[in-house]
Amino acid sequence: MTVNFGEFSEDGREYVIHTPNTPRPWINYLTNGDYCALSSHVGGGFSFFRDHRFNGVLKRDLQQSQNDLTGRFVYLKDEESGEVWTANVHPIGKFDTFEARHGIGYTRIKSSYNHIFANLRYFVGPEADAELWTIHLENRSHKTLSLSVYSLAEFSLGNISLYEGDVNFHSLFNKVEMNEYGFVASHNLWFPKYGWSEDSHPWKHRVFLTTTQRPDKITTDRSAFFGPFRSVVNPRGVEGEYLPQGSGGCTELVGVCQWRIQLAPGAVWSVNEAIGMYHASAGKEPQQIVEKFQFSTTYENSWKAHNEHWARLLSSVEVETPDLDINIMMNVWNKWQLFVNFYFGRAPSYFHKGQYPGMRDCCQDVFGVIPLSRDLAKANLRRIGGFFFRDGQATGGCNRIGLKEDPSLKVDLPLWFVLAVADYLRETGDIDFLNESLPLMDEGSSTIYEKMIMGIERIVRQQGPHGLPLIGKGDWNDAANAVGEKGQGESVWLAEFLCHVICEIAPLMHLKNDAAKLIFYEKRAKELKKIINAQCWDGEWFVRAFRDDGRPLGVKGEKEGYIWINSQTWAVIADIADAERLNTCLDSVEKHLGTPYGLTNLAPAYTKYDHTIGLITGFKAGWKENGAVFSHASSFNVVARAIMGRGWDAVDLFRRILPSSKESDHYLVEPYIYSQFCAGPDAGAAYGQGAYHWLTGTAAWMFRAMTDYIIGVHPELYGLRIRPAVDPSWKSFTMKRLFREATYMFRFENPDGVETGVRQIYLDDQLIDGTLLPLPTQKQHHVRVVMG
Repeated sequence: MTVNFGEFSEDGREYVIHTPNTPRPWINYLTNGDYCALSSHVGGGFSFFRDHRFNGVLKRDLQQSQNDLTGRFVYLKDEESGEVWTANVHPIGKFDTFEARHGIGYTRIKSSYNHIFANLRYFVGPEADAELWTIHLENRSHKTLSLSVYSLAEFSLGNISLYEGDVNFHSLFNKVEMNEYGFVASHNLWFPKYGWSEDSHPWKHRVFLTTTQRPDKITTDRSAFFGPFRSVVNPRGVEGEYLPQGSGGCTELVGVCQWRIQLAPGAVWSVNEAIGMYHASAGKEPQQIVEKFQFSTTYENSWKAHNEHWARLLSSVEVETPDLDINIMMNVWNKWQLFVNFYFGRAPSYFHKGQYPGMRDCCQDVFGVIPLSRDLAKANLRRIGGFFFRDGQATGGCNRIGLKEDPSLKVDLPLWFVLAVADYLRETGDIDFLNESLPLMDEGSSTIYEKMIMGIERIVRQQGPHGLPLIGKGDWNDAANAVGEKGQGESVWLAEFLCHVICEIAPLMHLKNDAAKLIFYEKRAKELKKIINAQCWDGEWFVRAFRDDGRPLGVKGEKEGYIWINSQTWAVIADIADAERLNTCLDSVEKHLGTPYGLTNLAPAYTKYDHTIGLITGFKAGWKENGAVFSHASSFNVVARAIMGRGWDAVDLFRRILPSSKESDHYLVEPYIYSQFCAGPDAGAAYGQGAYHWLTGTAAWMFRAMTDYIIGVHPELYGLRIRPAVDPSWKSFTMKRLFREATYMFRFENPDGVETGVRQIYLDDQLIDGTLLPLPTQKQHHVRVVMG
């Protein structure tokens, strides 16, 4: 029997959770793009500034995905009976009623126990780097109650690798300055690497905690608050009349505020609390930064600005289809997840610990954000463009705090930058962007265009024994890291991807009058297509790669991993073969890799380690890249199906990937965001369980798959190409889209119930020729598309 843990609100802008006892902690991100706080539906989580590895604020637990025992907890104590519970319900677990609401950048929790109704709100405002708490209590009993209210947050400042490696040593460098309303904390040891470094100095940030009502007592001593052999479930510090006095020693840092209050029947009590940070050399007086959060008006003004900011940012593209789940995901949660990825990469989650914002990931996240905010996308492309070397190599990571990065062994990374920049230029027409000069990692500088060309040059001239690009230590499938470690392995997928990238950059090379180089690139793409069709077609699908010893990977006759998804999908996206062959490989994908949850990365899963393939074969069968239902690769395939005009297939796969289509009591992770994968058929009883939530390129590709390929409004340099591929039951659907400073209001009509094809297009009631809408001539255009 399926358990109903929650559902979307009527307008889809909140996910409403009815019980604290979800299968896993269901989280949200509270952020302004710099300060980021993760909050579960019971207030658990951690926080950081820009980079979770080096600028930690609130502590994370290494088992956060299971126990959720660090976070923003509010304890309540009845002074008469001595009974203690939490307004969050977790971690003590006492409650009469409970409701949590995750929204765009905020979490609200309502609970009741012993006639005390609590209402908590957490969010990060757009104008300051601080997480803002509101605690609101109401006495619905018939007698006056004496209560103590305690707010708890645990801190791990600066470089978290030292904290998690040696908590006691890390704590020796904390310094706290108390005041009437809270404190300011600093940390005197910081180093710019994830592991230990001798290049250490004091952390350049200060963390503060302050409130709108002066607490009766504050403690920052974790040992004193919890007591020996105690935890957040039963802290000793709430048992006395007041919080215990700290030892003054260098113990782990917490922030606990206590208020002793009297609540008459029907009376309410509220307090606001801010936890934030500022740079040690902040231009404003630090006292001014902190003191504004001692006024309640600051919190309400910030709440209003927060909602206005995100409403504006998420309104650039809106769709209305006959499918409510698709509409909610596209108009709210897909966009929100996309922005979280865009700002912070793939690591700050309840599953990932130490990963950085990767080059490949950052470029794909920009791809998703471009239609929503050209300015944010451009700024991020500039930042990413600084992580290249003069020989065209890219770094593996693109950190946001100015640290140097090393070149990556992953060969495909520079090509993703080409793809993202080309898409930005189609969207904006900002051709001058190609001429902007940005620094190189190994000194000097080069233009955006030069970086794109250098990235292509590194791969276009590489040729292995079959004439395909060398795979090196891995391409998109990072974990296939041994296929070419001896320098002879080749990637079929990379050859396809290179062909697609050459097609994408060709119009820009024409504009740059780079004809000779373009002729060479297009000749190379033509050669690659010929090689792929002649030597990499296995009868029903394309080979994935060739090992160092020349043996193909992903062919019939192999007992494990005989078909891989990406070489089929990208054959379609790159138009590698004729329609019959491309449709055949898509059919093979569904036949061998299709599941009710999406598509597996490969099949069957590997059951023993293969040193000629690499790490991917070491994962448990059916997990991660080894035969899991991989959402990111599945979203690529949605695009491929739509390109081939297989509208029903594209929408069907899109629906299967949707988190709301899965049974939460088995899927386990959040039903309102995409997870990186769920366990595949080879995982046994775990088949269908989700993992590695939130941080996945699926968000970017699902968003663009729907707007550009299913609904089919695709930007080009000189207009919008209209090419829908939909479920034939969709008789009408609409989309609002900003393009080149104009708002386009699209209405699609499908009277004959076709999957694809356009019979007529009317632009502002005027019939146009073809399927390309010209560049806008006014602030708003109305477009009517009749399919057929």
